[in-house]
Amino acid sequence: MSNDRSARVMMEEEYMTLVVEYKNKQDRATVCDSIGQIEEKYDVHPEVIHQRAKDGGGSFSVEFSKEIYTNSRIPGDFIEDVLKSLNIEHCEEL
Repeated sequence: MSNDRSARVMMEEEYMTLVVEYKNKQDRATVCDSIGQIEEKYDVHPEVIHQRAKDGGGSFSVEFSKEIYTNSRIPGDFIEDVLKSLNIEHCEEL
């Protein structure tokens, strides 16, 4: 299924960040709801930042810091679930 969403993951020594970009403002709620549901599923509270673009799109950044990232597999499972729920088949790694 093709959509106007993309994702990239950035990893550093004690951080993992998922950035989901969308092009249609109608997707904002879909992406936000997906992140919220998966937060509840794993009972985690990563830092989530929403940024709007002038063209109507935007992005959500989800950052896991050292405590949860270095001690568990939850961030990776969380990211996989977000990608699946949003039908994003490819994730760029930076």
